[in-house]
Amino acid sequence: MDFIPILFGVVGGLALFLYGMLLLSRGLQKAAGEKLRHWIERLTNNRIKAVGVGALVTAVIQSSSITTVTLVGLINAGLISLQQSIPVIMGANIGTTVTAQLIAFKVGAFALPIIAIGFAIMSLSRRPQYKYIGQVILGFGILFLGMNTMGAGVKPLRTDPEIIALLTSLGQTPVLGIVAGAVFTAFIQSSSATSGLVISMASEQLLDLPSAIAIIIGANIGTCITVIFASIGATLTSKRAALSHIIFNLIGAAIFFIIFGPFVSLVALTSPDLPRQIANAHVIFNVSTVILMLPFAAALVFIVKRILPGKEIRIDGGSKFLDKRTLKAPAVALGQAEKEAQRLGDMALATLNVAIKAFKNSNLKLVKVAEKQEDAVDELDNEIEAFLSRISQLELTKEQARRTSSLVHSISDIERVSDHANNIAELAERRARERLVFSKQALRELDEMFRKSVDSYKKALAVLVSKDKAIARKVFDLESEIDGLAKQFEQNHYDRMKNGQCDPRSSVVFSDLINNLERVSDHAHNIAMATVRGF
Repeated sequence: MDFIPILFGVVGGLALFLYGMLLLSRGLQKAAGEKLRHWIERLTNNRIKAVGVGALVTAVIQSSSITTVTLVGLINAGLISLQQSIPVIMGANIGTTVTAQLIAFKVGAFALPIIAIGFAIMSLSRRPQYKYIGQVILGFGILFLGMNTMGAGVKPLRTDPEIIALLTSLGQTPVLGIVAGAVFTAFIQSSSATSGLVISMASEQLLDLPSAIAIIIGANIGTCITVIFASIGATLTSKRAALSHIIFNLIGAAIFFIIFGPFVSLVALTSPDLPRQIANAHVIFNVSTVILMLPFAAALVFIVKRILPGKEIRIDGGSKFLDKRTLKAPAVALGQAEKEAQRLGDMALATLNVAIKAFKNSNLKLVKVAEKQEDAVDELDNEIEAFLSRISQLELTKEQARRTSSLVHSISDIERVSDHANNIAELAERRARERLVFSKQALRELDEMFRKSVDSYKKALAVLVSKDKAIARKVFDLESEIDGLAKQFEQNHYDRMKNGQCDPRSSVVFSDLINNLERVSDHAHNIAMATVRGF
């Protein structure tokens, strides 16, 4: 038998399937915008709701990998905790079963008309929202075309006794099928694609029910590879979330491996159609695992923390005061925005202090903390900016319009302070990795710049809260003083370099630090100025 055309048929069909999944998930993400992300962020305080959110989001975007990677991003930003993430991961396993159910309905016969409709909508629509919907339909069509191609590709194998014997052995020795499903899914990074291929092979009578179920169980293990990759270089909590995903799926696979025979018999009763039986097995397996494991979510958190010990980096991200309902009352909405801006200022101050401490102590762990805090500042800044934009479109008094404009300028400067703090953290990392040495005089000058710049920014935040013009004048005076110190210290450093008193490798770092600290005081000046002008 010539296996080359068969290989091309299977690989080509798989490529079409994966490309269709990519179009589908991207289209849905664009159509939904940030809503999917906010669903996960806002509705995870209750375990049952969290499972529902995980299942719904995954069913909508047709990818548990995207759900779990989104979770890692939210955890990194400090928006949800490990305890909140685990039920969502469980729910994602349920949501991913929708793909197999759709495939089992044999919609693939209509693949070409679906492609034509999706392409027409995407090409002819002028509104972006309709284009995204067309992309979703096109993705579904290509996905089903891939299924048809895979089915046609494996069809000739029905007459090969060696292939049939090999595939049947996967059901007779379930552990082999589980390993095969895990390895294949880890390689292609899509459990949905594995399910599709299994159903295609079963439709061509190449796989029996036990073999198909074994591979499906293995696919649940293999799909963990994506979230493992996403957690590399992430926070400790993100790594724990990835590990909890692995443990959860391994326990589920172990339970059903023990009861494999009775489970196959049960699934056989659900439908006379083999592809439907496989899709049902996928649902029963994942739903049952969630029902069994959800009561032990806290125990899973305990186990994961014991395996990966360490102190979690807690970043208090996300908005706390912004509420779209307050937009009906501009005065209230503006007051809430001011509270959130003040909180943003405190977050940026914390980032600045951590970055300075990281530099003074050459502490790489603190560098990571500063980076995560800066990410949280960026995210909250975007939320406040969007909220203020909504406020500016309302009917405002002249005073409210001035306050809104003042806040817009202030949060921009606060975000820039956070950026400079991040720059200082990067310089701290360079000092630690390259073991840079500074003279005692250089360190004293840097310490004075640290103190003056932080004091200037603290006073600017005090102006943001109190609107006190007397404190604002102190900020203006400090800014002038810091400008003078920056020039003086730069000259002192140049003189030390000429006299050979400083390590030349430290020169650029010293200058960059002085410049960043001087810019912090400039932004402090801007915050104080914008605030007093707004009132």
